[in-house]
Amino acid sequence: MEEKLTLNDGTELNGRALESDGTLFLYIFGKTMKEVFELLSVVKNVKVITATKYGEDTVYKNYSHLKAISEESGDMISAVMKKAVR
Repeated sequence: MEEKLTLNDGTELNGRALESDGTLFLYIFGKTMKEVFELLSVVKNVKVITATKYGEDTVYKNYSHLKAISEESGDMISAVMKKAVR
């Protein structure tokens, strides 16, 4: 099973996304918390996030507010994204 996240700038990450109640949860593998923070804190990178799972793409738009980031067990980084309030 191949799962990946593709950021707006073309960066591909080994990970998955889950959207629930206006919040986007990202689970990223093989990167440090610093690397993930640097990628997700740049608004142009996260303007559009495409999650690919089983060959199917799901597109998430305008989740530009990085609300939380955490280092989990193993090599997983979890991040919580919200849509920016204008």
